[in-house]
Amino acid sequence: MSSLRLRFVGSLQAEHSTDRAVAGDAGVLLSLLKHNRVVAALARRAAWARNRGLERVIFTATTGRSGTTTLTRLFAAVPSCRSLHEPWPPMSGEVLHAASYGDVRFVRRAFHRSKAVNILRAAAGHRYYFEANHCFVKTFAELAAEEFGDRLAVVHLVRPAIEVAMSIFRLREEPGTNVGNFWWLDHRAPSNLIQVADLLDSDRLAHPFYKALWYWHEVEARIAALRTRLPALRMVRFETAELHDKDKVLRLFAALGIACDAAQIEPLIGGILNQREEQKCLSPLPLAQAESMLLRFHDAVSRRGIEFPHFPSSKPWARERELREPAVSA
Repeated sequence: MSSLRLRFVGSLQAEHSTDRAVAGDAGVLLSLLKHNRVVAALARRAAWARNRGLERVIFTATTGRSGTTTLTRLFAAVPSCRSLHEPWPPMSGEVLHAASYGDVRFVRRAFHRSKAVNILRAAAGHRYYFEANHCFVKTFAELAAEEFGDRLAVVHLVRPAIEVAMSIFRLREEPGTNVGNFWWLDHRAPSNLIQVADLLDSDRLAHPFYKALWYWHEVEARIAALRTRLPALRMVRFETAELHDKDKVLRLFAALGIACDAAQIEPLIGGILNQREEQKCLSPLPLAQAESMLLRFHDAVSRRGIEFPHFPSSKPWARERELREPAVSA
């Protein structure tokens, strides 16, 4: 049964993958073969043999809707860097559900028999591998740490809560919807760090924008928890707005130990890709209303005794612009 379930995950995720070169029929057939434990182990060993020159494996820890497509394009300009945006398998869908509901064995199998093999195959012959994937922190961060050791680094990509929540709200993809649970998170899952499903399902916080706000805070809480569990992990904080600043992008690369000069990225600076405006079927909320809802969300959650790790505990209701950490920190 587990084998059949894993095959279902491979096929389903290939359909939703943004990496069309990997998600075609040949990619699916190859992935089904690698779901066999013995074949997967041999494939990983062979792939590692082709990656002796691999210096850094980099993932994003982020909510998504945060500039990951643009960041992928910048990394692609770095010499000898394989840069991919949510490549197959993205570890969403059934894998995300398994991680959210405590099926650790299934997640581990999906990573070792499919995800790790595909990462190593894509990275072969390169010094650096970069993957923009918001599922990293939700499903396979610690497995990646086991697999890649001190080669692993993380970009903590941060866009303000209201902006991320507004994008998800306008797309009608908030947690609780089919798409929201498939790609983002299920607000009712028992593994959530911010356990407020009853509030989000009540009349008090019934507006779908609150579920999108919860999602942002839940992901940020998970990133803070990851820092605590893996204190030696190289994690660099970077804000979405800084994608417009060449010098800050270069500082990001330097903090990650990546060799790159200004001429390689300068033509790509400016403009955010994949905003999906044509798919946004709802009008944005007025900013004043969104800010008021953010404050109400903070108040409701703080009354439960829940503190946000990245917020000063004495001012959990303060506006986001007063709470930002330094732009880039190792």
